[in-house]
Amino acid sequence: MTSETSKKAHLPELEELAPFCSIVLPGSGQFLQKKTWRGITIFAFSLILGFLVLWGFANYEIGAVQIGNMIYSWLVIPLIFYYLWNIYDAFVLSTSKKSPILIAFLAGAIILYVVGWYVTDIKLDRLVTRFDAAKTVMYKIANPDFFSTQEGDKVVVCGWKCMWNAVDAKLHGETGPTIFVSENVGRIFGGKGKITATIWDVWFGNAKTPGERIQGFQTGKIVETIAIGLMATIFSTILAIPISFLAAHNIMRRVPGGSVIYYITRGILNIVRAVDTVVWGLIIIVWVGLGSFAGVIALTIHSIAALAKLFSEEIEHVDPGPIEAIEATGGDFFQVIRFGVIPQIIPPFLSYTLLRWDINMRSATVIGFVAGGGIGFFVLETIRQGGYQQYAAALWAIAVVIIIVDFISSRWRNQILKDQPPTEAKVSVWKKIRKVVYFLIGAAAFIYCWTITEINLKDLFNPGSTFGQLLLDFISIDLSSGVVKGVTEQLVITVMQAFMATTIGGILAIPFSFLAAKNLTGKSRFSSWIFYISRASFNILRSIEALLYVAIFVFWVGIGPFAGMLALAITTFALLGKLFSEAIESIDPGPIEAVNAAGANKLQMISYAIVPQIVPPFLSYLIYQWDINIRMATIIGFAGGGGIGLMFSTYYNSLQYHKAGTVVVGIVLIVALMDFTSAKIRENFV
Repeated sequence: MTSETSKKAHLPELEELAPFCSIVLPGSGQFLQKKTWRGITIFAFSLILGFLVLWGFANYEIGAVQIGNMIYSWLVIPLIFYYLWNIYDAFVLSTSKKSPILIAFLAGAIILYVVGWYVTDIKLDRLVTRFDAAKTVMYKIANPDFFSTQEGDKVVVCGWKCMWNAVDAKLHGETGPTIFVSENVGRIFGGKGKITATIWDVWFGNAKTPGERIQGFQTGKIVETIAIGLMATIFSTILAIPISFLAAHNIMRRVPGGSVIYYITRGILNIVRAVDTVVWGLIIIVWVGLGSFAGVIALTIHSIAALAKLFSEEIEHVDPGPIEAIEATGGDFFQVIRFGVIPQIIPPFLSYTLLRWDINMRSATVIGFVAGGGIGFFVLETIRQGGYQQYAAALWAIAVVIIIVDFISSRWRNQILKDQPPTEAKVSVWKKIRKVVYFLIGAAAFIYCWTITEINLKDLFNPGSTFGQLLLDFISIDLSSGVVKGVTEQLVITVMQAFMATTIGGILAIPFSFLAAKNLTGKSRFSSWIFYISRASFNILRSIEALLYVAIFVFWVGIGPFAGMLALAITTFALLGKLFSEAIESIDPGPIEAVNAAGANKLQMISYAIVPQIVPPFLSYLIYQWDINIRMATIIGFAGGGGIGLMFSTYYNSLQYHKAGTVVVGIVLIVALMDFTSAKIRENFV
């Protein structure tokens, strides 16, 4: 009793002393006052901001000012303000009040944006001084190589002006330019040509032996890309389902030693999905060689990890009622899975599979940059040859295909997830026939995709002669000071690229998202046009991966992190614009009606009825997009966008695999850390 009394007597003393701890260690005072995550966040940001100030001054002389004979960084001033706010916050918390967070926010923002501006090499004057070069590229991109015409002895691209002249001449009965479909269309969509005979050609009598060169239909690069995305989705889904049960804690705890298996599986999944598909592609080409098959494997590996994580989370959130009921009747482990878990997870599993198909289609458009298959390889070749009009045709083809896939997957997901009344047990003959037809079409599509992606399972068991040595070199990472310092520098640049792109893209997306919100644009013809143009712009821009945009900005502002940041900003603008507009459309109409009834104008209605409702989802989407941008920033360097991707590409191409392995470890650590951080920020502050 005396011991408990003395402990209670000491508690007020500890609470009074707690704020003073923040003087010694930022965040500790908050931590001791049981504001755990607040204290941890303050401490973590103190380390990050202090590191950025010191690192930026030492490597780039960011904020350097000379006072007497000494040179300092003026960024120390906001850092001191942050430190003083931390102390003030600890003392205010001890009085059960809240301190103004604006000081800390401004101090941190000043440091982050100043360092980010310098390390991403933002030079806005390049957007003006190099505009003529950009204008040339933009003209070519605006006139894609879909049609051609004859000019003397040369076949040239027939752009919009050429087509208008042809139409105008036709309308006036004059002789205009002769227009015909470009050869580039055949390369993108397919056409007649020489093909390699398959076993199917032999069976149908079109060839004598497989491998023979015969006349046939050459598969277009965009069709090949669709096949890569589809096959990767099918394979990854099949493999992710059993793995997801190993990564589900509520399932594995029922098995002896299951907790160990659970943590190992989750760890492997987090590592695998932290490495981008493009990086996996570079490793896989040493295994099976260049081609579409390598692209399928690379996408499959990354998709397995991503899907298994999503599937396992769905398994962990199933209703425990049916499971407990089956166990109460004496059901064994497999009966619990079969009758208690599987019926609950089928709809979300199908939904996530369709979502992954959408994602894989986008990734398949760039995997060819390294794996050598699909439209990505075609784009890479056209850029190298300076064929920006051919590149533009590919971009338009990609945009159309991705928009169609996005629409189809979205409609199917909504059909799967919406509540439906139970169907009758009796199935009509027509429905049976329709199912058989769907099955036959699906089987034919699967076989066709298998053929054009050149899947050869024998190659999986016959890796390249240097594959084993490559893996060994990747595992034997180089931790020398020079390499670690270089990797750290490029990781900081990569994170800052993502941070600046998220900020710029988010700021630009906010006003345009209001224009793309159906509930705000009204019903007039003019406002409807604004809505459809805004939505269409978002859909077109977000259908193209950032890696493909880099090629444009490299030509405009030069190779480096600035070009990569601008490419990320474009995709950020498009994706956040769509998400923001959907958040606006989902708001409660009650406050809007109340404010309008009080005679408020449009601006007052937005300020008082809409903004308070959209701030939380907007912040959540911003953090989510920052997480995505960090992953994307790790690969934009492959196309000249700077950052860690450029370093990895340099090490890999110079066969310094041990150093490339160090880069991969750095990528895994930073992606995992940012994934955890963004999740905690959304959980605690949004």
